[in-house]
Amino acid sequence: MGRQTVCCGAVPSALRMKLAVNLYLITLVTGLAEAVHFAEAHGVELDRFAQVLNAGPMASEVSRIKLDKMVRGDFSVQASITDVRKNSGLVAAAAHEVGMHAPLIDASDALFAQALASGSGALDMAAVLQVVRAGPTGTGRR
Repeated sequence: MGRQTVCCGAVPSALRMKLAVNLYLITLVTGLAEAVHFAEAHGVELDRFAQVLNAGPMASEVSRIKLDKMVRGDFSVQASITDVRKNSGLVAAAAHEVGMHAPLIDASDALFAQALASGSGALDMAAVLQVVRAGPTGTGRR
């Protein structure tokens, strides 16, 4: 839900709008998870990282909430991995349907699929951090 109602035009324009917004949300949280992992791998203190990120031009309500969850390891559900994986699949399929090159949603979709397969479906989407930390083989490679 947004703060205002926006007329998107004839059906299925609203659905396309939802998918475009979800693409941004999903890749935002996935990128945030990778940034947290990068900070951890380089010995950056996460509370300080959050302070800097939250004070800068890239901060948003979503980034503040999800970053706090990642820093604290609190993956209580707001938007579940299961639901996000369903949506990332829909976004990726819609992108491919029109022949669009969509590397960020494809990568995010794969990470959420991996999170779902690992049994994290009931956790918040911020828990994608666990998959990013584990690496492609699940061994914690950096």
